[in-house]
Amino acid sequence: MADIKMTATWDGGFKGTGRITGEGWDVGIGIPAEFGGSGAGADPKSLFTSATLACFTATLRAITANKKVPVDSLSVETDATATDDAFAIRHTAKLVLSAGASEADRAAAEGAIATADKVCVVGNLAKKAGVTIQVTPEITLG
Repeated sequence: MADIKMTATWDGGFKGTGRITGEGWDVGIGIPAEFGGSGAGADPKSLFTSATLACFTATLRAITANKKVPVDSLSVETDATATDDAFAIRHTAKLVLSAGASEADRAAAEGAIATADKVCVVGNLAKKAGVTIQVTPEITLG
């Protein structure tokens, strides 16, 4: 198990801005404008969504590498909807396979996407907390 250490700092008042830093990363934070804040930087819901995105993307890349899926490029587009009663996250996993990829490679890519959704630790924690996560594959040939 990894120890996670980070620091948050805040400059200014309610409309100020903050930073969260960790080993190898740094992100600006702010109170959303809709709540009267500056709107500068990431807000907690965006950070939460980005954590599920980072986990899913890294997990997917690890699985495709391990299974030797011929991936030319990988990207994931994510959007989320938050209401008072629900939080839903949608990932669209976009894999471009090498030009000579076979149907077996395409099936392996689809399987890797499904597996990444099942084993992503952060996504699973979110699901346990009642967050809905939907994953859509979009696989093309280069």
